Amino acid sequence: MDGAGTSEASKPVRRARAGWAWLAGGDASVLATVPSEVSFLNGLGMWVAGMAGVSGLAMAVAASQWWSVPLTRVLYVIPLWALLYCLIERLVLKSFGTSWAWNLAIAIPRLVLSLAIALVVGLPMIQVIYSKSIDDQLSKTATARTHQATNEITKLYDAKIAAAQKQIASVQAKETNLQDAVTNDRFLSECEAGEVTCSQTHKLGCGPYCKRDARRAAVAAAALKNALPGFESTIAADQRKITVWQTTETAQVANRVSSIKADRDFLARQAALDQVEKANPSVRKYVEFFLGFLVAIDLVALVLKLTHLLSTGGAYERSAAALRSMDVVDAHRMQERANVLMRRITLESKAEQDADVLRILGEAPREADEHPASSRKAGRSPFGGRRRSATEPSG
Repeated sequence: MDGAGTSEASKPVRRARAGWAWLAGGDASVLATVPSEVSFLNGLGMWVAGMAGVSGLAMAVAASQWWSVPLTRVLYVIPLWALLYCLIERLVLKSFGTSWAWNLAIAIPRLVLSLAIALVVGLPMIQVIYSKSIDDQLSKTATARTHQATNEITKLYDAKIAAAQKQIASVQAKETNLQDAVTNDRFLSECEAGEVTCSQTHKLGCGPYCKRDARRAAVAAAALKNALPGFESTIAADQRKITVWQTTETAQVANRVSSIKADRDFLARQAALDQVEKANPSVRKYVEFFLGFLVAIDLVALVLKLTHLLSTGGAYERSAAALRSMDVVDAHRMQERANVLMRRITLESKAEQDADVLRILGEAPREADEHPASSRKAGRSPFGGRRRSATEPSG
């Protein structure tokens, strides 16, 4: 049996190139034992390569939508994602074995990954498909937001400007009243002194009424003189505030409008798409169908692999499992040899120890027979130990 096993193991294994089958999880050494699986795995590998390219292009389109940049600036995403997709798909397909429980355990995470890829790639692609409707909705939303923002900002600053203008009008009214009082009292005083027609006493000269009106005019003029700097300062300050508020209002309205018009990133476009879907239920149905289509086409390789396993019994997987079993034979052989050597060394060590004990115990009596008198004189036992006296305690 050993000779036959050695001769079989010593036969050279015919090497073959995996080709496209490598992308489907195939290995050349296993394919050499099951040539019937080569065509299927080659076809499956071609499909994986094609899907990697399509998925890379879709991911580039998605990246251009996420970052709001032209597609030409993110073309490097295509080879990167295609390579990653091929590696993931090869790892999944290569992990299938002869156990259906294990195969289903592998298929579930791949299904979840397919759903995630459909959402990540599908939503940006749908935005490209409905770009005109989304742009129209964004324009409507931007117009409404612009009106709302303008009204809010205008309402805020109009209230402040109105309060300042009211204060200016109040100060100007006080100044006008004082100025009118000065003018009126001076007129009455001058009229009382020099005009018979308007004099209350109908007499010329500055009498009591003339002096009274002159005092009133002087008091009003003094009050106006004292209050005038404060009036001018208050009016100037309010006018400066009004100018600043008007400038700030104009700037804030311009900034808000500019921000609203520039708000066209991925989230804004997705929100616009949601509004389009609410307004048009048929759009929602198409979006759901498109996402389902992406999931289905991404799972073609997985479904074909499971169907092939079910229909053929998994010849490739059985051959791979057998080769893996052969790979552990040498390791098992070395482990058993190591166990034999360890057991042999242990037994040899124990035999040497027993021989040493017998040799030592055999030499001690011979020494006692050759020199009995000296042993007794020295108070030692025949076996080399000192003889204990009768009165000496045993402990």
